[in-house]
Amino acid sequence: MNLITLALCNLRRRKVRTLLTIVGVAIAVSVLFSLLAFNAGYEHKLTEEVDNLGINLLAVPKGCPYEAASMIMHGGVIPKYLNETDLVSIRNVPGVSIATPILMHQFLLNGTPHIVYGIESSDMLSLRSYWHVKGRFFSDTEKNVMVVGSGLAETENLKIGQILNFGPKKEPFEIIGILDRTGGQEDEFHFVSLAETQRVFGKENKVNAVAVLLNDVTKISDISDAIEKIPEVQVVTMTQVTGTIMNLVSSARILLFSLIAVAVVISACGISNTLLMSVHERTRELGMFRAIGASSTDIGIMILTETIVITTLGGIAGVGGAVIGAGLIEQFIRSAIPYAPAGSLIAFDPETALLCIGFSVILGVLCGLYPAYRSSRLSPMEAIRSEV
Repeated sequence: MNLITLALCNLRRRKVRTLLTIVGVAIAVSVLFSLLAFNAGYEHKLTEEVDNLGINLLAVPKGCPYEAASMIMHGGVIPKYLNETDLVSIRNVPGVSIATPILMHQFLLNGTPHIVYGIESSDMLSLRSYWHVKGRFFSDTEKNVMVVGSGLAETENLKIGQILNFGPKKEPFEIIGILDRTGGQEDEFHFVSLAETQRVFGKENKVNAVAVLLNDVTKISDISDAIEKIPEVQVVTMTQVTGTIMNLVSSARILLFSLIAVAVVISACGISNTLLMSVHERTRELGMFRAIGASSTDIGIMILTETIVITTLGGIAGVGGAVIGAGLIEQFIRSAIPYAPAGSLIAFDPETALLCIGFSVILGVLCGLYPAYRSSRLSPMEAIRSEV
């Protein structure tokens, strides 16, 4: 019978204690794996979402914080507006290739809040070249027509040709197109021409923001300064938007790191307690091993082997639990972080899984050093004479 077999037999003899220790390790690893997977997945989705906007900066009302730019990206509505004079001024700034206005408004449809995205389709379709529509898109001058996102169409069972009662006056609007799934927030929007959105909701000459594409992105600083010289206009670059959103994420990340720290301490105490109790309860047994020829190194290795088995099983269970519970974890994250990107925010990968399992094994070895040392220093004769 070798040391590994002995270690496994010893763990099986104390099933409840071993199981509780494995669960403690699994919780720590699960939280760690989820945090690392969230960190990678969130940054990837955020970068992808910003890249898909196809713009370099947003011009928003002065005093509008960067969070408001994020709200505009994700379907939020802000109470401040630019006017069309501002739009003309922005378009006249040298270096601006496209400046397209956006007006977002929230309305109720069958008692449920919905978002309308008022746009000039000619420019927006140039910026969002990845958009594909079943049916067709509206022109900038068409009246009483709309395009809806695929997610919204599925949820509300909307079809091309269907008539919706739209706006405060319940005007009949025909659905002429359904936007193919993009994986972004636009999957849940109603798209209407800017002019119609302004008319229906009484927002004539008003827009929430102007999306700007530059001829030369290396001149973004100079162009931003020029745009901000326009009264009541503030510029938010996509880099600033990304940084602001990541700052919002930091609070959730700190909370998760705190949970990891607590879970690691609990796991370490559990591992040490299990091994110390095992050494204490098996004093005579370990003394017998020493008496029949086992060296102090053999005894220490056996105890460390038990530690490695516990932490490896705990690491695997923790990774598996994180993968299985990814949906619940993502719901928690979305409740804690407003305007999170669409799509999966958690990106699991084998390298991270192995890293977390390796962390649990290293933690176990560190926690097992003292119990292993203590067991290896037992005097055979004193151990045999002791009472258990």
